[in-house]
Amino acid sequence: MVTNTSTFIERVTYYATMTNFSWPPKPVVYTLIGLAFWTLLDLHSVSKFSDNGRRSLSTTANISYLKSESTLLPWAHYNLRSVKERPDPSSETALFWHIPKSGGTTAKQIYQCMGKTLTIRVGVDPRYGHEQSDELVVFKPIEGKDWKTINVDTISEKGILRAEEMGLVPSGKADIIFAMDLNFAANHLFDRLNKGRALAIFRNPVDRLVSKFYYLQTATWERTYKPEWKDMSIIEWAEKHNVDENFLVKKILGKQLTDEASMADLIIAKEIVRRRFIVGLLDEMEESVHRFNVMLGVDESDAKTKECMHELFGTTEDEGDKSDEADSSETQGDEGDEQENAVEINTNSNKHPKIVEGTPEYKLLAEKNALDMILYEYIRLLFKEQRSIINRFAREAQVQQAQESSALTTNVQRKRQLR
Repeated sequence: MVTNTSTFIERVTYYATMTNFSWPPKPVVYTLIGLAFWTLLDLHSVSKFSDNGRRSLSTTANISYLKSESTLLPWAHYNLRSVKERPDPSSETALFWHIPKSGGTTAKQIYQCMGKTLTIRVGVDPRYGHEQSDELVVFKPIEGKDWKTINVDTISEKGILRAEEMGLVPSGKADIIFAMDLNFAANHLFDRLNKGRALAIFRNPVDRLVSKFYYLQTATWERTYKPEWKDMSIIEWAEKHNVDENFLVKKILGKQLTDEASMADLIIAKEIVRRRFIVGLLDEMEESVHRFNVMLGVDESDAKTKECMHELFGTTEDEGDKSDEADSSETQGDEGDEQENAVEINTNSNKHPKIVEGTPEYKLLAEKNALDMILYEYIRLLFKEQRSIINRFAREAQVQQAQESSALTTNVQRKRQLR
């Protein structure tokens, strides 16, 4: 059983104040506390988790976890680095949670441009002959391009389990692991000795769903292609056909989209994002990538990095809403099924009508995704709060780089004097 109950209740009460309820509505708060407490007791059962990728809690480490005051799920508690922990790119691997229609493919493009080693499905394309290998192989799919991939698939559960067996994270071969099943990937690819650095770009849940609605009407390359949606209104689709509701909360908790999500799930999701995620926003894409660069140890003074940043964002003097550009460049495979014969991620415009806040369509989608809307607004607050943390990391990195450069210069001078 979870100990330090009073500390836990204080946390629940704090998060209850962040959910747009008028305060203090005592019946709501008491219900919320009760729901969260009993849900956590169920989640923390020492027999086992449900069979959606979460492991048994019967190990010594997890029994220790149960005695702690943490409200994080075990995979987040043990396998991911704290937001406040100084980045060390030489000893940690980034886990990028690719949320469909939220700028993940754009992030892949920019880090491909920078020559990073990414895990994307092209790594197991039979054309390259590495998909059956029992050893990790790093290779360049395109001659003349700097970016590299590895012969693993971190999108599917089967692929994640294979990558785990092959020791993907301990090998240190990947710069960024892109995964759509956050819970499963973090639970199986990382551990206490090989912790991951969690990154994600988040988008207004209503805008994300509207983009998905129009995208899958024309995305013939997707397994989830839905041409029949062309004849539907958004209201009809939202009421009768869309099962993608409260996606963020459910995925963080390791639930299926057909499962129900509760306010207790929201509380846990908030805590995991607050303590473990460097958050980016689609409508703050350039600033988000800059923050990711700090965490990844990317030198933004490097000529190639400047070129890549300029290619996507232009100069600081350029005008325009870059979030629209990121949305329109969301590409083939953004739903997780990169086109099987696609070597590079090719842009595929997804321009569509915008749904304005206050319209019946917006209100309906917001209501059906109420938990995600609350989480998203909370993430926007976190984005503001994390600015000072990232800036501190950037300053510390600059100081360290200057010290290393000075030490190198000193060593060179000493060697010359000894000659």
